[in-house]
Amino acid sequence: MNAKDVALDAKNQRMLELLAEGSTSRVIARQMGYQEGTMRVYLHNLYRRIGVANKTEAVVWYLNRERAREDVKAVETAQHPGTGDLLGDMAMEEDLYVTLGVMSHFVGPYGKLWEVGQKMAGDEPDPKLTERRARARMLWRALLRGDWSYAKRVHDVDQGAGLVLDAPSDAALLVCLLQAGGFTLAADRLASRLTDKRKAGPGASARESALIRALRDALQSDDPHAFATLTKFAADKTNAASRQVALAFLFHAYKARGDSPRAREAANALWGEAEAARKQLQAMGEKPFGAGDSAVKAITAKPREKAAAR
Repeated sequence: MNAKDVALDAKNQRMLELLAEGSTSRVIARQMGYQEGTMRVYLHNLYRRIGVANKTEAVVWYLNRERAREDVKAVETAQHPGTGDLLGDMAMEEDLYVTLGVMSHFVGPYGKLWEVGQKMAGDEPDPKLTERRARARMLWRALLRGDWSYAKRVHDVDQGAGLVLDAPSDAALLVCLLQAGGFTLAADRLASRLTDKRKAGPGASARESALIRALRDALQSDDPHAFATLTKFAADKTNAASRQVALAFLFHAYKARGDSPRAREAANALWGEAEAARKQLQAMGEKPFGAGDSAVKAITAKPREKAAAR
């Protein structure tokens, strides 16, 4: 079977990655949150899907697939050394966190706009809110990097129980990260706790629940139309947070499928979100980069302006 013709969801991709690292079915089961017997069934189904008979052949198939992808990428780079889209190219070569750099502070949950809004409101610092913000920003950073294992480590502390009670929105983001990493059982269990009407306290909002479903459909389906709902979230102008989260997940999903043009579009759209937030802060009289703003003005000022300033 031609490896390039087989579409793999996040769970199967993660299973192959762990197999290639030499992990046993017991280790894979523990990593992904399944019983060992269940994991054996999933592995058997994976072998049948990719047309191999055992673990060794699966690892060879996976390594050949990855090597073929790298070869195709090298040929494309040689034939087209630059697309003219510097930001998109960097996102494909590195990750969103490296590409956005300091601009990543302007997007995502509890971003710079939220911080400035708190200061302008004159509210006293709330230690619990500060802790919640730091936790949410770590999840956002993991999303930009595509660091799904970080989400699993956060989940394994208490199976996400603390987030469900204290910060349902963060728990919803954690569910999405787990889904993207192929930790489907952990994601499904946490999602069910979030949407359980019997639990005390607030749960996931209708928007967050819809985003979880949209991402699951996009990751688990071979149908290209499965991205339609997630794309609607990325285009929704009424909620910046869910829009930006959707854009980041779209980037990773398109990149995993080898759809470079759309992955680049998502990366550029996320940069546009950051730039819009930066301009909004400037319009509010804020200096987004602190002392750096003055330094930039000093460097770019004309000689006559510098003399007048002196």
